[in-house]
Amino acid sequence: MAPAGTGGGVVVYVTSHGFGHLHRTAAILNRIPTAIPIAVKCHEDLFHGWTGRLTRPVELFPYCSDVGAVGPPGDSARIDPKATIEQARARHAEAMKRLDAEADWLRNRRAQVVHADAPAVPLAAAKRAGIVSYLVANFTWADIYAPYARDLGKPAERFVADLRQVYRSATQLLRVEPALKMRWLREQETLGMVVNRGRNRRGELGQLLNLDRKTRLVYAYLGRYGQADLDWSRLERHAARGIHFVAYHGPETGCPRNLHVVPSDAWPGGDLIASCDAVLAKAGYGTATEAMASGAPMIYPPRRGFSEYRVLDRALRAWGGGVTIPARDFHELRLDRALERAFAARPGLLPFATDGAAQVARRLVNACRGKSSRPAS
Repeated sequence: MAPAGTGGGVVVYVTSHGFGHLHRTAAILNRIPTAIPIAVKCHEDLFHGWTGRLTRPVELFPYCSDVGAVGPPGDSARIDPKATIEQARARHAEAMKRLDAEADWLRNRRAQVVHADAPAVPLAAAKRAGIVSYLVANFTWADIYAPYARDLGKPAERFVADLRQVYRSATQLLRVEPALKMRWLREQETLGMVVNRGRNRRGELGQLLNLDRKTRLVYAYLGRYGQADLDWSRLERHAARGIHFVAYHGPETGCPRNLHVVPSDAWPGGDLIASCDAVLAKAGYGTATEAMASGAPMIYPPRRGFSEYRVLDRALRAWGGGVTIPARDFHELRLDRALERAFAARPGLLPFATDGAAQVARRLVNACRGKSSRPAS
């Protein structure tokens, strides 16, 4: 990715937990003029994820100060609380030891504003360097870890308390809906949803797959649910009803005739959501907000042990296009009733505005132009 400059501008820190935060951040960065340099600091494993999502140049630097939530291998629907807290404490302690070095890096970079979605340590580094910082999030890891810590005892609870104190280093929380309340962060402002709104390419998709216009299309994004164990054959029973599925992955052998695998570089998730009649996926922030913005009913399983799920589920239900399905039915692809409910759904008004990305970008640009609030003291 071409460099965007050698200093100044915005420094962006993105959590190491999956691509959802990266995807959301890209929607914001694409709204910042190219004249403003942007440096992105994230885990090296996420570097390739920016390709195709960004429409402007940035500089990429390796950095990692958190682990997010840790789940059993091959199952992103569940969380391992003990492993999460243990790994998060160790990573956080290592990052705090390098706090002075990170603050020096920001000074040498001549950074004008720090954007964090949603690691805590960079906010403390920005405060130490005297730089305005925005925490852009719908939750913090302290909120996610708090229920685990109550079950694991005092050391875990002290870690969560310490983590909250580090988060308080932020100049301001820009709370992007749907979001947890995070009332323990005093300086906050509530914004709309941050949405990567896709393009409706239904005609092009139908021609590519050689499908009739009356065919009902379902975008299936199954994530890391252990796809090798899925009973893909269950999808084929829906072909007789003119229902076809579009996905990025399928079985190595015996692919159902109504399951179509498309390349992600040519067909971003937002475009598929906007081009299909329904979505089958876990309720992550990006997928849920894009489904709501595109008016595509969404079928999703419960996600136990992850606080974000509650606010996303509440928003999807309030909108009228959220269709819940038992976790077992999701994993076994028993979709008959869920599909009927999704196709019959008539979503109402969006629960939140969709201008969150533009609002965050405006604040970052203003900070670079000297119009932002003072750094946290």
